[in-house]
Amino acid sequence: MTGTVTPRLDTSPLGTTQAGERAGGSRLTGRDAVRVRTVTLIAVAALVVLNGADVVTTHLVMAHRGVEANPLSSFLLGSASLLWVKLALLFLLGAKVLNSRPRLGVMAATCFAAGIYATAVLSNILVLHLALS
Repeated sequence: MTGTVTPRLDTSPLGTTQAGERAGGSRLTGRDAVRVRTVTLIAVAALVVLNGADVVTTHLVMAHRGVEANPLSSFLLGSASLLWVKLALLFLLGAKVLNSRPRLGVMAATCFAAGIYATAVLSNILVLHLALS
């Protein structure tokens, strides 16, 4: 009689797979977890600064006959609440990062978003430069 062996992947001591954990996945521990959380929090801080800069430069561009292409941002700019909405969302993101386990995907997404906002701010600065030339 021949039997087959089925490997168990990422199981808890009770033999059940951890909720939210992929087969073959691993949890960050020790220094790696601290590094991922630190980089994520730095990216969130950069997002706060860049979102503020985006709102300011967008106001400046609009003062020179520019137009906000994003309809939601345009509405929020009109009601003078864009900055507060953005800061509230970033506060929630920061709180979530602090209160959950560090994840590489969250770190990557937050860094990517910071890059996108840096691009938006640089674009606004370029448009301002062209408008003032």
